[in-house]
Amino acid sequence: MDVKISIIIPVYNVEDYLKECLDSLLRQTFTEFEIICIDDGSSDNSLDILKKYQLLDTRITVLNQQHQFAGTARNKGISCAKGEYLLFLDADDFFEKDMLEKIYEQGKKTQAQIILFDARKYHQLTKEYDEVTYYLRNEILKDKEIFNRHDFPDDILTLSNPAPWTKCFLKKFILEEKLLFQNLANTNDAYFTISAMAIADRITWIDTKLVNYRIGLLQNTQSHKEKNPLCFIDAYRAIYDELNKRGIYHEVERSFVKVALSSTVYCMNSIHDEKVKKEIIYALQDNKFSDMNLLNYPEDFYLNKRDYNSVRGYNCIYKEYQIMENNKQICDEYEVTIKADLHQQPFVSVIIPIYDVEKYLPACLESIVNQSLKNIEIICVIDGSPDHCQKIVESYATYDDRITMLVQRNMGLSASRNHGFKEAKGEYVYFMDSDDILDYNALKELYDFSMKENLDSVYFDASCFADDFKLNEKILDQYHRKFSYPKVCMGIELFRKMNENDEYRVSACLQFNKRQHILNQHVLFHEGVLHEDNAFTTINLITAKKVGYIHKDYFHRRYRENSIMTKKENFQNVYGYYIAFKDVYQFIQDLDWIYKSENQIIFDWLLRILTNARDIFARLDDAEKSSYLGLDFTEKNDFKILVSTPGYVKSELIFKQQRLQQTFDEKYERGLIIKELRTENKQLKKSINRLKPSTWIKYIKRHIRIK
Repeated sequence: MDVKISIIIPVYNVEDYLKECLDSLLRQTFTEFEIICIDDGSSDNSLDILKKYQLLDTRITVLNQQHQFAGTARNKGISCAKGEYLLFLDADDFFEKDMLEKIYEQGKKTQAQIILFDARKYHQLTKEYDEVTYYLRNEILKDKEIFNRHDFPDDILTLSNPAPWTKCFLKKFILEEKLLFQNLANTNDAYFTISAMAIADRITWIDTKLVNYRIGLLQNTQSHKEKNPLCFIDAYRAIYDELNKRGIYHEVERSFVKVALSSTVYCMNSIHDEKVKKEIIYALQDNKFSDMNLLNYPEDFYLNKRDYNSVRGYNCIYKEYQIMENNKQICDEYEVTIKADLHQQPFVSVIIPIYDVEKYLPACLESIVNQSLKNIEIICVIDGSPDHCQKIVESYATYDDRITMLVQRNMGLSASRNHGFKEAKGEYVYFMDSDDILDYNALKELYDFSMKENLDSVYFDASCFADDFKLNEKILDQYHRKFSYPKVCMGIELFRKMNENDEYRVSACLQFNKRQHILNQHVLFHEGVLHEDNAFTTINLITAKKVGYIHKDYFHRRYRENSIMTKKENFQNVYGYYIAFKDVYQFIQDLDWIYKSENQIIFDWLLRILTNARDIFARLDDAEKSSYLGLDFTEKNDFKILVSTPGYVKSELIFKQQRLQQTFDEKYERGLIIKELRTENKQLKKSINRLKPSTWIKYIKRHIRIK
């Protein structure tokens, strides 16, 4: 028999699925093929099943080896393959009956070196199929039947997933290019398939799902990932070196970065052991990986937003690990004690509300106590925390006199911040969240900048990372601003510009405030509500005479399960935005200096806050919506008009805006009158001072009635 296609199948402990795999191949409409099965030291009955099938069909050849993983098995299959084409399949999958026919016809028609085709997922537990789009990106290929890297330089390596079972290869091409699979526990196919895709001159594709990829197995190649977690680094380093050796890396750089980073995220998400994840995070910083500079590419080099957020998160987590390990000796042994100078006012007061964060608190405290700016006080407010947070703070306080611990019953974030602020003595204050981390030089750079420019506040950016890597899909990169802003300006100007770009962020952790400026406004955090930052930040910003902005991610925010950011929305979210609206609205009515131009931008922001409240309220179930009925009569009526009434009560808001406008206009006109009177008075005084005494007396008699 003339062999047209050699099918190479590594086999390892798949006795439950092997028969279905082989049967789906033996029923193929195309018959000129051979099946080379390489048993990789199976401990179940897989080898016995193979031998039985070998007796039934002469097209089946069975080889065996000691357990050396799939890459070595496939290489053995290549060495004895007789076919014109090579097809690498998995022993736990099954295939459409016309798969070989379609592949061979397309290969001969186009004379292609690689034939791509599509696949679907088959869920073993549910017996259901899942149509996915990432096995073959046909939306890019469209009508391009034959192509290579020159046609799609930015996407050539992402057109198909890196697995070999969605591709068929011309054997002559593989032998000439001397491509083999790596001997790795996992990711052993990436070097072979990705290198082939980059090198090939003629690639074609079939827009048909030919492979049924079985998922939900008790044992597959994923089981090796936690035992051998760094294989993907070896794989992509080998690809990187191969492409550079061939002089084509610069042609496919963007495509390589996409697939390498996407695979990195995939491998990380496949791991559940925290120690293994830590090992990977450190390995990404090692020379073998870092020399490729993959972690420093901008967002447009990534396959999707999720991957970008994930990789930024890995960088933050590495910083967290470094913070903890660099100071482990100090934490464990208390050999170094930091003494605070009680006679000197601290430059900065860092206020940290703490509740149920014992897992994350040490990293947070380490990032603060080891700031390069040493003259600080650290006020830790234990908000009735049910875990061991108080003990952790007490242990830190034994070696750092700058730490003050306040203990209160559980009263919430706002009350904790207010409590800490009332005890603060620093010239500037910074509100830190207890599950996040701060850059080593953050406070020093913020303080130096504030003192140099005599600023009321400084605003800066943040990056986000996930405690659970799977949460990276939920991360919104909202704290890293894309636009530029004045380095120094009035607060109302920065407020206007950030709102115009939809980049105004209210988090108290993204601002560094002069304590006296906050005191002057007589406004702290509204207690007992969510979204407490909205009113606090807005009032302090629009009233600031001079603020600064630094386009730098000083702060690193952690996404985690059951945090305020990831919890399901409820009535408290709605009520928080409603209260923020009321607080700011009432505050600005008493301001004398706000003119017409500021009126509109502030009102637009207020409208946005109210819209947030209305949108969330509309999504709540009836039980949650009824919570507003528990408000007092006046507040309930206002809430009903502004938030809960269906269909948006625009007339009410327009009325409120008109009232606000009238108030501003009156104050504006009053301000002009006062200004004119002051000017006239100054001119009168100058005239009097220029007169001689005699003339001055005559002037007085003439203009002043004397009784």
